[in-house]
Amino acid sequence: MNTRSLRPVPLMAAVITALASGCAGAGGSAALTPAPHPSEEPDITVSALPAIDLAGLYVAQYEGLFARQGLHVTIDKIASSAAIIADQLKGRVDISAGSYVPYISAQAAGARFRILAEASILQPDTRELIITADSPITSIAGLEGKKIGVNGTNSIGTLLISLLLSENGISPRKVTFVTDDKGFPAMPGQLQDHAWSAAFLAEPYITLAGEEYGERVLADLDQGDAVGFPIDGYIATRAWAEEYPKTAAAFVRAIEQGQALADNDPAAVQAAMARYDDLPPEVTAAIALSGYPIGPVDQTRIQRVAQAMLQFGFLGWKYASEVERGTLVASMVG
Repeated sequence: MNTRSLRPVPLMAAVITALASGCAGAGGSAALTPAPHPSEEPDITVSALPAIDLAGLYVAQYEGLFARQGLHVTIDKIASSAAIIADQLKGRVDISAGSYVPYISAQAAGARFRILAEASILQPDTRELIITADSPITSIAGLEGKKIGVNGTNSIGTLLISLLLSENGISPRKVTFVTDDKGFPAMPGQLQDHAWSAAFLAEPYITLAGEEYGERVLADLDQGDAVGFPIDGYIATRAWAEEYPKTAAAFVRAIEQGQALADNDPAAVQAAMARYDDLPPEVTAAIALSGYPIGPVDQTRIQRVAQAMLQFGFLGWKYASEVERGTLVASMVG
């Protein structure tokens, strides 16, 4: 597979007509939506990856959509979803925004989580394997026997890479996944220092890798069986969702308005990410965008994650029946 250089391409200026729900999110009608009942919790903490996959969240915060629902949302940036599951189960985190993978594993092991809303679907150029400008690796086959940096152990990154390797005739066991506990923001620099031979990155850190270091794309992960793969969701414990149903509903309303804007107004995404990702404007302006679903959680779509996890050993075969019947994912969908 030929590599391509990471070079920012400025977004074309365009006049974009927002969806009706998106307009409501930015304007007056959303302000009329009932706020959470006073007996519920208006102050909530959302732990989130600093990635373009969660643009709906950052847009909703930037545009004041949570406030219009009567919510005060604090966003805590994290390196990976797996890093905060224990805190979430202890009630220290209200909602997480990140990969489904560790939550499906935790659900199989007996935890009880609820997917409140979908956050993102894989699109071209949003999750990629990156190599240095001077790397001798020229194809996916060249990864065999090499180290690959990821932001989380047994994460969406390792799952997508496993799919890519398998489809190219390489066992995932023939590479070594190395987790960087500092996550995406630190990984372009770590790659440049040759901590690994390749790195799994999400936008906007793909664009940053090209801008700052001249690093290159070895492979776009949106290919083969991973095309349109579900990436991230907004997840709470089932206990939290049942204790604060009106708060959860208000959060979802704001997220859906943010998702609509993210899907239809790239300028809104640029403005929001410029505020929250601490990156130069030339990086934020050139990022590729994910797909941002709106509406009820699609159980069939999330089922793809569980099936791939079973295939590559992220879930033990004792869970095979539960995965195949769809009951594991169904238990997470309200």
